[in-house]
Amino acid sequence: MARKKDRAADNRNGSLVDYAADRLREAIFDGGYPPGSNLRELRIAKELGISQSTVREALQRLESAGLVTRQANIGTTVTRLTPQEVRERVELRVKLEVQAAQAASRLMGAAEFEQLEQRLAALSAAIVVDSYYEAVQADLEFHRCVWRCSGNRTLAMVLDHVTVPLLAFVSMMRASGLEHLVDVTAAHEPLIQALRTGDDTEIEQAFTKGATSFYEEFMGLNSATRRARAFGMMDSGPSAPHGLAGSHSGS
Repeated sequence: MARKKDRAADNRNGSLVDYAADRLREAIFDGGYPPGSNLRELRIAKELGISQSTVREALQRLESAGLVTRQANIGTTVTRLTPQEVRERVELRVKLEVQAAQAASRLMGAAEFEQLEQRLAALSAAIVVDSYYEAVQADLEFHRCVWRCSGNRTLAMVLDHVTVPLLAFVSMMRASGLEHLVDVTAAHEPLIQALRTGDDTEIEQAFTKGATSFYEEFMGLNSATRRARAFGMMDSGPSAPHGLAGSHSGS
């Protein structure tokens, strides 16, 4: 009987950790916590009505995903990427994703391509309602589908760790009011077409262009103020981070 109670308690705690991690992840992607924001465990615990230890465990999950950083005497803060770090991650992602896509093209069948089309439809739906979080998740799931189809789980995990903070960066930038969601569905079509050909050269060109051109939009030198705000180097406005209370899902 005691074991059953312990197991039930573990399940409830696990569900609460999932809940807290999801809420925090959504708030970060929606711009509720800009880069560099301090995530205070006690405050978050009160806002969510859960224990501080549960919040701590949720933050550990986000740290593993590269979304937050823990530092002694400072606490947990939202990951802040410098322009150099963004460039490095983009370069690494391109090399790894091309490898994954080339391997996936040799293993994908009708069912896998149908999954890609479904994820593309989910991305389009999120863009229509201007939901930053859902758009990023749909975009990420599209690429994760390709990574998984490569058959290389380690490669997929590394790509996830490299890419998630990049997508969070773009989402936070847009959610802060600097950019509006635009329909990027068409930009994903060449990726599917290249995968269907099974040609390594076409796949390399399509995925390289897709990744680099996407981030060049945000790394452009034509607006120093926009870049500084995007990287958390200057305030994006007079108000403080609105955190969990300001996050929105599916709005």
